Amino acid sequence: MMSSPDDAAQIGPEDTALLAAIARAWRQVDPPPVDLADGVLARVAAEDLEFDLLTLVESEDALAGVRSGADVSEAADHDEAGAWSLEYVGPDLRVYVRLSRIEQRTRLDGWVVPARPLTVRLRAGDQDSSLDTGVDEFGRFELPDVPSGLARLTFFDEPRTASRPRITPPFWI
Repeated sequence: MMSSPDDAAQIGPEDTALLAAIARAWRQVDPPPVDLADGVLARVAAEDLEFDLLTLVESEDALAGVRSGADVSEAADHDEAGAWSLEYVGPDLRVYVRLSRIEQRTRLDGWVVPARPLTVRLRAGDQDSSLDTGVDEFGRFELPDVPSGLARLTFFDEPRTASRPRITPPFWI
């Protein structure tokens, strides 16, 4: 039994050995992620950015039902029909994006939760121009014909306020 607060600050050799054993056990059972330090540094660096980077949400069944049972080599065919879904989360909104490919055309539509007036800008491929559309009162937006290539979406508040735009990481169309 401790008689004073000063006794709590004194750790004997047995306590040090016990704490070291507990630390070893935790490293084996629940090690820190390999990229923890890089992730923390990236988050700190992102605090000074001019935009909020949305995070891609991964789930165990994210790919369930996304493609047909076609062979992977067939999936590289640019005429492939199908639909692919992505989900992003940010500090104050969640974005669902669906890409649908029919023949030579790719359609992008999505939903913003909670619904709010936003302008959505798509920069895709090697193009210098961008495609803009608005989010309706139900949180929906659509771009009926988008170019192929590496793309990213930017969401601006309407009217444009002091808040930072929200940007998705790059994804392939």
